[in-house]
Amino acid sequence: MKFAIAIALLLLCSTAVMAKMAKTELTSSSFAEIPKSVIDTSQAEDKLFLDSTATTLFFSAGESADQLYVWTVNWDEATNSSKSIIKRTIDAKTLEAKDKDVTLDLKIKSKVGLISAGGLGYIGLASLRDDGADTPDQLYFSILPASADSDTKLEEVKLTDNKDSSLSFFINRIFFDDDTFYILFTKYKKSDELETELLLQGVKTDGSLLFSSGAVKVASLNNPLRSTHVITGLNLKSDPKMVYVVYKLNDTSTVMQTTVDISNGKVDEPTKLVADSETMVYFPDGIISATDAFGVVLAKEEKKGENIEESLIVYYDGATSKPQKLELTAPKGYMSPLIRSFDYKDGFIILAQFIGESDAAFVLKLFKSDGTEKEAQKLIGTSQSSMLFFLDADKNLWLGYTDFDLSTGKVSKGYLGKVLAAE
Repeated sequence: MKFAIAIALLLLCSTAVMAKMAKTELTSSSFAEIPKSVIDTSQAEDKLFLDSTATTLFFSAGESADQLYVWTVNWDEATNSSKSIIKRTIDAKTLEAKDKDVTLDLKIKSKVGLISAGGLGYIGLASLRDDGADTPDQLYFSILPASADSDTKLEEVKLTDNKDSSLSFFINRIFFDDDTFYILFTKYKKSDELETELLLQGVKTDGSLLFSSGAVKVASLNNPLRSTHVITGLNLKSDPKMVYVVYKLNDTSTVMQTTVDISNGKVDEPTKLVADSETMVYFPDGIISATDAFGVVLAKEEKKGENIEESLIVYYDGATSKPQKLELTAPKGYMSPLIRSFDYKDGFIILAQFIGESDAAFVLKLFKSDGTEKEAQKLIGTSQSSMLFFLDADKNLWLGYTDFDLSTGKVSKGYLGKVLAAE
């Protein structure tokens, strides 16, 4: 149920049955600094961003907190390749553009477009390509520094060594920590779209692989494509060399947890967290990965008569702990929270996206390291656009989002705002 609802929200970006422009309403009192337009394609000075779409324009943080970045990938559908990548540097204090926009003449081919991820001072771009008809698909990962200029070359690495043209790959998660992008992906059969393996690889910012002998097999699967509901993150609190991976096995309706040691690629024996029952269904939802807190968050759907009651539960030490309720309240008319966590002094931030009939509501709440409330939850706003939240180098929490045409996906404006200042 949760997966179907999430996909329905994504489809809002391509439907023309509602108002022409994606609608966003913000709660001004919930921001440290109200979002400001940093891209306006109606202005001549922003002409390099005219071809930007809701899926090709994104934001990232610099190595220092004084600079943020706006990026767009100009895409050529005829050749399944980028034509160029545009970068704008933003002064984090004034939210004004700094210097001239940079055009990077970089061609990255991909059968499914590019999947972008931001890190402090870098961006990563995942791509899927083959060498022609009946040749096997391969995953690649490209890295650009935020300092890139028109002469900068890509650091690009091959993530797979696939020799079977009947197989392909699906990116589940990408996250960044300590100069490394971690990429979790599944291998699947093209014929029946069944996922067969879950794999992990890391790419360092110098372009070298974390696991030099190849991607690490995390688990064997027999799941329909996109049904594994993978969540992943580091246990920064007590064991920062361990990547936790939580996933659902379709044939046993069981949520499993395992760990991967980033120093040697060793995968721990998987442990069962919880199994579905006639009245309970569970989905991996998010990892709490903070300096003073760690947890595995699951969405729980309980059938009560004709109704479904939703809640979030968290295992604060993974499989070794008993689950506790994560206290979040859905805004009226919204359901199925999808959560992200961020580091915060003596605790952590939870950012939850609740799904509505025509948009999503975004809620923020601060917790102490023991999971108790630090500050009451607040509504960031509602939007038909995707909202990108990220930390800068000083751990201020930022929001980037766009106004775009629902029928074409073309961006009219891009915004940046500070949601929460670091303590």
